[in-house]
Amino acid sequence: MARNTGNYTAVYGFPESADAARRLAGALEIPCHIAELHRFPDGESLVRLPEPVERAIVYRSLDRPNDKLVELTLAASVLRRQGATDLCLVSPYMAYMRQDAVFRPGEPVSQTVVGDWLGRCFDRFVCVEPHLHRTHTLDEVFVGRPSVALSGAAPIADHLRANGVAAGTVIIGPDEESAPLVEAVAGPLGLTGIVGRKERRGDRDVTVALPPDAPIHGRPVVIVDDVISSGETIFSCARAARVLGAGRVQVYGVHALFSDVVAERFLAEELGSPLSCDGVPHPSNALSLSGLIADAVKSFGTE
Repeated sequence: MARNTGNYTAVYGFPESADAARRLAGALEIPCHIAELHRFPDGESLVRLPEPVERAIVYRSLDRPNDKLVELTLAASVLRRQGATDLCLVSPYMAYMRQDAVFRPGEPVSQTVVGDWLGRCFDRFVCVEPHLHRTHTLDEVFVGRPSVALSGAAPIADHLRANGVAAGTVIIGPDEESAPLVEAVAGPLGLTGIVGRKERRGDRDVTVALPPDAPIHGRPVVIVDDVISSGETIFSCARAARVLGAGRVQVYGVHALFSDVVAERFLAEELGSPLSCDGVPHPSNALSLSGLIADAVKSFGTE
């Protein structure tokens, strides 16, 4: 019996994430095609897509999003013109989600703008830990479009289990927004989960406080977060854990956006090399999202 792939017939990837697109296509047992990109001297993009199909999955994470948003729009237009009737955008990292309200006069609600933009191009969406704050579901971003927001917890928990995580390990998240991720990692492993409180004064000025009575002393700690970029949140969280007597500290991030300079700081802070999921291509990638995403795509076929 053929596997249910939600009736999608091909995955389209882009050069920077071609390997992840191929892994997803392999999990779905359908072909994968990689878009050709050309950048003109003035910065404009040209997108070429081979092999027109009727129902396509377009795979691209939107880290460093501005050029990618335009190229996704062009790609969707090509597929529509070639006869595609259903386009599913798999964007493990979805950009512009944090600005979900006007915080100061004169600012846009970027989440609404980008949600409307992409909603005009694609019929369905799959994202991983899309950094939603006051917005409760991805359906509120892509109004009228079936959408799935996946947690990155299962790959982290699976990796910890496979590597023999100690029974006394404490899973820590730096703030309230990380609470669902902490619970979803710690729960299946039977571990203690703790959530800190973060005070952010600027992009690189962050302090994390942990409960002073947290049962951390002498125990190994695993810090988990949805996004690691400047690393300041993780560094502050690790220091707070060590003040409370934490033993070895490991770090997992769902999306790794940090530079080589930040990676060196992790080593200097004696945190080792963080491990991340492969939604955003990065040297720290150690956890595959392809099976998780494939299951979500196949669920569209049951509607």
